[in-house]
Amino acid sequence: MDNAPTLRTAPAPMVTYFAISILSSRTFWLNAVALFVAACSLTEVVTIVPLRFMPTYSAIVAIANMGLRYLTVRPVALIAPGTTMPIAVAKLSPPDPPVVGD
Repeated sequence: MDNAPTLRTAPAPMVTYFAISILSSRTFWLNAVALFVAACSLTEVVTIVPLRFMPTYSAIVAIANMGLRYLTVRPVALIAPGTTMPIAVAKLSPPDPPVVGD
């Protein structure tokens, strides 16, 4: 029989965050508008958004997404607008320092 000790790890401590409705999320609406404009640039409807503007538009959307990601700290959930929902999330510890050798 194998009498090796078993390791028991304690569960990670939990933190409660309050999620907002996805319909209240600025990032969601920015991406919905981005999807609409991208669909308007399809060959069938290219007269609405000329293709020459698409690289600039894509860069603006990317920068706006990075800005919103920087500002956004709350999770989202599929719940009614104006409501919140508690969500338990495992608390993250800082990473171990790098091992430096000579």
